[in-house]
Amino acid sequence: MQYKYLISRTVDPILAISIGTAAYYVHEYRHGRPQGHTLNELVTRWYNERNDGEMKN
Repeated sequence: MQYKYLISRTVDPILAISIGTAAYYVHEYRHGRPQGHTLNELVTRWYNERNDGEMKN
């Protein structure tokens, strides 16, 4: 019998995104990123720009 999912249909994508994000954080920590280009800063900038656009409409 071959299984379609590792854990479940819902948890597999969440697990994949979590592992991918953690791997990127480890990569940033080991190799360093220029100021203003870390994942936290990029996500914060994207979120702020998106919310500012919604406020104006």
